[in-house]
Amino acid sequence: MTIRTLLLGLSLTLLSSRYFFVRAQPPTPDPRFGLVQTYDDFAAATRLNTGFTRIKLYWDIIQPDGPNDWRPANVPDPLIEQDLAAGREVVGLIVRTPTWARNPTHPANDPDQPSAKDVPEMQAWGNFVRRLATQYQGRIQRWIIWNEPDVWDAAHPGSTWNGSVEDFAELQQVAYTNIKAVDPAMQVYLAGLTYWWDDNYDRPQYLTRLLDLLTAKPDAHRHNYYFDGVIYHLYYKPHQIYTVLAEIKDTLHRYNLGHKPIWLAETNAPPSTDPSEPPHGEPLFQVSLAEQAYFMLQVHALAFAAGAERVQIYKLFNSREHPEDIPPFGLLRGDKSPRPAFEAYKVVTTYLAGFTRVNAFFAGDVTTVVFEKPGETITVLWNEASTPRHVTLNAIADQGLLVEASGQTQPIRPERGQYVFDLPPASCSGGCFIGGPTYLLVEPGSPEQRLPLAVQATVTPTPTPRPSPVEILAVSPRRRMAFLGVNLVAFSVALVGLGWAWLKWGRE
Repeated sequence: MTIRTLLLGLSLTLLSSRYFFVRAQPPTPDPRFGLVQTYDDFAAATRLNTGFTRIKLYWDIIQPDGPNDWRPANVPDPLIEQDLAAGREVVGLIVRTPTWARNPTHPANDPDQPSAKDVPEMQAWGNFVRRLATQYQGRIQRWIIWNEPDVWDAAHPGSTWNGSVEDFAELQQVAYTNIKAVDPAMQVYLAGLTYWWDDNYDRPQYLTRLLDLLTAKPDAHRHNYYFDGVIYHLYYKPHQIYTVLAEIKDTLHRYNLGHKPIWLAETNAPPSTDPSEPPHGEPLFQVSLAEQAYFMLQVHALAFAAGAERVQIYKLFNSREHPEDIPPFGLLRGDKSPRPAFEAYKVVTTYLAGFTRVNAFFAGDVTTVVFEKPGETITVLWNEASTPRHVTLNAIADQGLLVEASGQTQPIRPERGQYVFDLPPASCSGGCFIGGPTYLLVEPGSPEQRLPLAVQATVTPTPTPRPSPVEILAVSPRRRMAFLGVNLVAFSVALVGLGWAWLKWGRE
């Protein structure tokens, strides 16, 4: 479907623009836009104008045999140097305990089955982290301590940490103080958390439990509470991600830590219908190739609007020899062919890099996110409904550029001060959690010139239906109990009412 079939009441004019139509990528990559493992294809990462990357540094590989061992890292230095030379920041994630460094008396560690998930002896951990920070000083300034410790089921493939929240608080404290001893300007982040491993099982959020411990430590205030930022890994549902990030921000504010940044350091909606690279097993959600592309625009728009400081896509490339990644996440397939999401990500970094402010607006099923840049406004629009939405939008200038997720552009002019769109519906491959075709409207000028915003959907939005009792029961044990309790009360009230009516009618 071409953009001509999607626009109504819109005068399309080939403008002799000195502003829009020869548009180079920003000369310096914006460090707010990241990709995991750019070393898989440096040329592709450069084409995508990626601002930062993350590498995992494995303690059990660097020091496999003892504290005096020091072997080349699992990510060789030449790869790190190539990222740095391309203007990309490299963020280090430290994980995995070598057998020799495990705490032999810790109750979480099985003495007969050493594991890289074991709680380490903290002196050995501190020495390693300090030496690692020293080795990479001047090249890696930001460090993430461990990965997804909130995956509490030890039998799950995503489990990385055998210890308790208390153990992790100590791990974080030791890492923070040793890294800062090398260079106080280095930034130390909490491990990427999943959120859903607690929410789905009605457990208090790991972040809350961890903040209770860190803020209670002696001298915590003097040491910035032993962390410089919070990391989350959230997938598939852009609006849900927006809500979760807003909740995380509220949590930090409750501890008077609202100034600390939040990173969405892993996100994606891996496709389940790519005929060239199908999933290795049953996917969690049904997602089309087109929906993955739309997700790229939607998740960046909503994550930044929710207050995320950085957003990073997991990942650039699907390695054929890692079938444990059941969903094929990559923007590049295993044969290096690009998916539509590759071009969509390029649209994101081309047009949104360098933004100074962002705000989200919700009008029924239509989502509008407005990015402000010096002298320029970028409006991101899409429709969440399964039917089209007719939308009018007040114009900022007398000309604009409409950009599709594919990167195709069209110069446009408003009519009588308004743009008029027919936004296509969401395809809802596995549920309408990813919106439909997503567009960027690029205009010269400030969003303050568009007062009011006046995004108006002329079709009455279809309200979100209330969940059925079956859907409520499927969520979690606590909600099942709440549901049964409410229905028990209702049943009791009904019985009392029937008894009263029977007595009244019987006397009559």
